[in-house]
Amino acid sequence: TWAMIVNSRNIQLAFIIYFFTIFFYNLFAVLVTFMLSSVWHAILDNFRPITVWVTDLFIFYFISPLLGEVWTKYSYIQIAGMAVLLYGTAIYNAPNEGSLSLEGQWWAFGIDLSDEYAAIRREQEEEEVDARWEEKRQQFKVRTRSSFIESPRISVHTQALRGIGAQHN
Repeated sequence: TWAMIVNSRNIQLAFIIYFFTIFFYNLFAVLVTFMLSSVWHAILDNFRPITVWVTDLFIFYFISPLLGEVWTKYSYIQIAGMAVLLYGTAIYNAPNEGSLSLEGQWWAFGIDLSDEYAAIRREQEEEEVDARWEEKRQQFKVRTRSSFIESPRISVHTQALRGIGAQHN
């Protein structure tokens, strides 16, 4: 394999194109996750097989019948499978942003998970409140000008007992 890569310009070119294609694919996948969410990454990731299949059909019918894929009687099964794939991905992470919530709508097929979604939202709100509380608690820990330490009303003896008298001498 290495000898083929070293001695063939076509294989080297294909390798370089493949390398950069995969590099940019993964770069944009990380950007989507960073800028949107992992839910959107999962949803957009499912468009890859759809895009490849439609591209194969396009190549066969509009560029060359020697390449690509022909439409068969089983192509409808592929469409149905891809629809199930997209639907499952869209509801998997509900009630997160970008997901379909199943709350009795026509696309939910009568499934109503409103109570579960409400419980999840309450938990998320509680976690946000806890995080804000912890942030405030950490801010109070870092008091730079404490009146306790610098108060002239505390006797020298009390300061010495507390171990802070040396700070004022």
